[in-house]
Amino acid sequence: MQTTAGVSILQMSVNEDSNLSTQRELFRPTTRTVRKTDWDLVIVKADKLISAAGAMAAALAVLYFTPILASMMLK
Repeated sequence: MQTTAGVSILQMSVNEDSNLSTQRELFRPTTRTVRKTDWDLVIVKADKLISAAGAMAAALAVLYFTPILASMMLK
């Protein structure tokens, strides 16, 4: 699992109080944690969807070309 944290300084005001005890307190309100993502499961799901789309395309191609091949065989 992977956790990503981002820090943004854009949300802070330019006229902050100069008596802050540490720089860490300056960034604490703007730090957010992005949800955990298990990329292995995401890749497996995407692979299954791509495989299903490929199988559907192959089935539609067979249905499209079957009458053409049948008419060629009957001549």
